[in-house]
Amino acid sequence: MNLGILSRNREYFPTNQLLDEIERRKDTSGVFLSTRFVSPLISHLHIDALFAGQSLKLIDGLVPRIGRSQTEIGLLCLQQFELLELPTTISARALFLARDKFRCYQTLHKVPGVRLPKTVLMSTSYMFERIIQLFKFPVVIKILDATRGAGTILAPNRRVAQEIIDALFLRYDQPIMVQEYLQGQSTDRNQLIEDIRVLIVGETILGAMRRIAPKGEWRTNYAQGASCKPHQLSSEDKELVLRIVETIGIEVAGIDLYPTDKGLFLLEVNACPGWKAFESVHPKVNVAKSIIDYLLAKIRQ
Repeated sequence: MNLGILSRNREYFPTNQLLDEIERRKDTSGVFLSTRFVSPLISHLHIDALFAGQSLKLIDGLVPRIGRSQTEIGLLCLQQFELLELPTTISARALFLARDKFRCYQTLHKVPGVRLPKTVLMSTSYMFERIIQLFKFPVVIKILDATRGAGTILAPNRRVAQEIIDALFLRYDQPIMVQEYLQGQSTDRNQLIEDIRVLIVGETILGAMRRIAPKGEWRTNYAQGASCKPHQLSSEDKELVLRIVETIGIEVAGIDLYPTDKGLFLLEVNACPGWKAFESVHPKVNVAKSIIDYLLAKIRQ
C-alpha cells in the first residue's frame, strides 16, 4: 500500500510518528505531502490531484493533518480526494464543522446529553452593549477557528471585553464568539483549572487525559504549558463522546470536555489533534499505529 501523510511540516511530531509507523511495516510505503504543493485539477473531462506535478491517483490512502492556517486549501483538497474516491481519515464535511466552533455547536445542540456553554456570535462590535448584557464576567472571547489556546481570550470586565472585541474585529474582520466562563470541577489539590481531552480513532476511544492549566493560567492546552494525567471515562461519558463523533462524522479527533457541577460541557471537537502529551500519560497506546491501522482497513473495505 502506498500511503501519504498530508501536512504542512515534515518535522511536526504527529507527522513524523505516522511516517515512522508506515516505514516499520513491510506491506506499506509512505510519503510526506506538503499541503502547499497539492494542486487539485478539474475539467469536464478529467479530474486529478497533483503533487509537484505528479498524480496522487498512485496513492492508496491519505492521512490529512490540516492545521488552522491551511483550512481553506485543505477543504478544497479533501473535496477533491472525495471526488477521486481516495480514502482519507477525515472528510471535508467533518473538517468544515470541527474547524468552525459555532457551526459545530449548531450541529450538536440537539444531540442527547451534549451540554454547550452559552455562546453568542457577533458580526460587528456595534452589538457589544446588547450582547454583553447576556453574560456575567469573566467572559471568554474566541475567534471561530481558535486552536491550541491561540485566539481565545478571557475578559475579566466590560472594559477589557470591549477592547478585545474591537481589536479582534480590526485584526481578523470575521465574526467572533462571546462565551460564558464555566466554573469547573478540579481534582487538583491546588484547585487549578482542568479539562478532559478524549482521543478517538474511528469508533475506538483510545483513552482520555486530564489537562491541568499551570498556576495563573486558565487555558488548559498542552501548548500553553498544561500538565496532564490519565483519566478514566465512565460508560456514560464514552457514549456521549461516540454520539458527538458520529454526529460530526469525524474519524480522528480530540474531544475536549469540561467538568462542572452540572455535568460535562463540550468545549471543542479538534480535527487535527496532537498526541505527544497523550502518549506520555498512556505509554502503552500507539496513536500513529491506530490511525494507520484504521486507514488500511478503510482502504481494504
